[in-house]
Amino acid sequence: MRHAVLLLGLLASPALSGTSLRDAASGLDLFPCALSTLSCTTLTVPLDHRANDPGKTLEITFALSFATEESRGILFYFVGGPGGSGLASAESYLAAFDPSLAETMDIVFVDQRGIGPRHGLACPVAQTGFDTAPVSLEDPEAALATARRFVADCVAELDADALLPVVSTDQAIRDSELFRQMIGAPKVWLYGESYGTQLVQAYATQFPEAVKGVILDGVVDLTLSAEAFYRRYTLAAEALLAETFAFCDRLPACAADLPEGAAPAYDDLARRAALAPLPVAYPLADGSVTERLLTAGLLEANAFYALYSPEGRTEFLRALAAARRGNLVPLLQLGYQNMYIDPETGQGIEDSGWFGAAYFAITCSDYGSGAGSPDDRARRILDEARAFAPEAPRLARSYYMERLACALWPYQGPEARPAPYAGGDWPTLVLNGDRDPITPISMAWSVLDTARNAYGVFMRGGPHVIWGRGLACPDAIVQALLYDGTLPAAREQVCEQAPMADYTPLTLTDPAQLADPFAVARAVETELAAYVPLAGWDGSHPETFGCPMGGTLSAEATDTGTLYRFAACRFWPDLAVAGSGTDATSEDGGEVLTLDLTGSGGGTGRLRYRHSRTDEARSLAGIWNGQPALLPRIARP
Repeated sequence: MRHAVLLLGLLASPALSGTSLRDAASGLDLFPCALSTLSCTTLTVPLDHRANDPGKTLEITFALSFATEESRGILFYFVGGPGGSGLASAESYLAAFDPSLAETMDIVFVDQRGIGPRHGLACPVAQTGFDTAPVSLEDPEAALATARRFVADCVAELDADALLPVVSTDQAIRDSELFRQMIGAPKVWLYGESYGTQLVQAYATQFPEAVKGVILDGVVDLTLSAEAFYRRYTLAAEALLAETFAFCDRLPACAADLPEGAAPAYDDLARRAALAPLPVAYPLADGSVTERLLTAGLLEANAFYALYSPEGRTEFLRALAAARRGNLVPLLQLGYQNMYIDPETGQGIEDSGWFGAAYFAITCSDYGSGAGSPDDRARRILDEARAFAPEAPRLARSYYMERLACALWPYQGPEARPAPYAGGDWPTLVLNGDRDPITPISMAWSVLDTARNAYGVFMRGGPHVIWGRGLACPDAIVQALLYDGTLPAAREQVCEQAPMADYTPLTLTDPAQLADPFAVARAVETELAAYVPLAGWDGSHPETFGCPMGGTLSAEATDTGTLYRFAACRFWPDLAVAGSGTDATSEDGGEVLTLDLTGSGGGTGRLRYRHSRTDEARSLAGIWNGQPALLPRIARP
């Protein structure tokens, strides 16, 4: 395959005006992307932009989404992480936005260096050991040993000595700038989410001639040191977790499932996990059960990642409520999903959308860990962590473990931090939610207050990254700016959404409910919707999952939707269900769930249940406990 080879300093292409990406890319070697329906092209770039060594190169792949109508401009889209794959996530991102985005904008995604199938940095075996390790500040030597072991094992697992020194954000920016030069040096929109905002601010500062506009979503404050960044977001997450527990206590359904209070339930579980990992009888896809461990590290990771969205918060609370009743499986399933662990083996997995070692390689290259030897740096971080821990008693690990790994990483970033992002002649749109645990809204305010021609749209109750969630604010504001150049109506605007999604109560918690066939059928429907492994299913390849208390559940894509098969599947200790179900689009275009089930245990019989989501009508037929299965009738005076 022919690749273009470029050296940034030798190019002087005139900027294009009004030329579409399709026309600009007509001379490139395009091929179908492996992970989407987009067109891809590969650019050969210097391995190290700072060196004058044309013999050492690297291949960077870009995915191009061509506007289906007249193009209004080119958008460079930089995803979060660092470690997220732009190519793997491109199609899902485009599907989440209003269709007008792909119709009117040319969009470029990229797998930056260290990410993707060509040179992706992932060490899943070492990563799993690090993420699940039961560390504590009460035993700092063990924490230090865990970080040492991770760095040594990860670097050995990577076998990427030539690449590791050259994966900084600065190198990645120069790769994308080479691509912009290759297509004629048009002015482009730069969009970054989360870590992508760090890259975009630096890109616009370094190459102002490239910029038509900047959109920052879930904003990193570049001026913060590593310690200040981790402190800022850990404190924000700690406060948000406490607020999440308080929200649960005020929601009747959540409070009913956690009657002693959400915070005491979590704290008791965390205390027990800190003493020793908690054994879990974990169900496998072949119907067998194996013993696994819920560690304090997995529990804390679940609590932290739950804070990214309103839906994540209620999902975590439901898993916590199940744990209170002795069912630790949902929490372990969440941990496996969050930390990229194969539930069948308990080992780390390689994922086309996430490269965990790239997170460390890039972050450690961008931020300094202080002066001294690796051990000196690490011990100083542990001292800081012990002083800080009382301010974040539930999430202190978030403050120090990644920093320990960076202190010991073979390549260190600069100690000096960049000047504040100053903006420019172009518009900068700053987006942030005020319930963002990883890029707190205070960081967005800092950027807004120092950038020229900047505008802010802030979401009360909003999550991490707010554009593309189907809400008119901020979506309409972003689209007007991108499509027509319409500036926001005011320098600061506020949107609002609920900080918590609806809580789904635990089902069949009263044994008497097993006698009610309608309650049983609806409980199966509820558990299907709430089942953690199904949420992570890719929706295309057939897959079988172990049910929480035994048996199996299979999911298979059909032409009209999803086919489910239940084999002695136990969501509850006293009831097993077998049979099948379909969640499909009917001939008239409506969405219908149908369950054809046989029950055994605390309730026996056969049920046929139908739920039309178009009109919300439900029906039930069959025999249950020897009696006709009837819908409940509510007597009215």
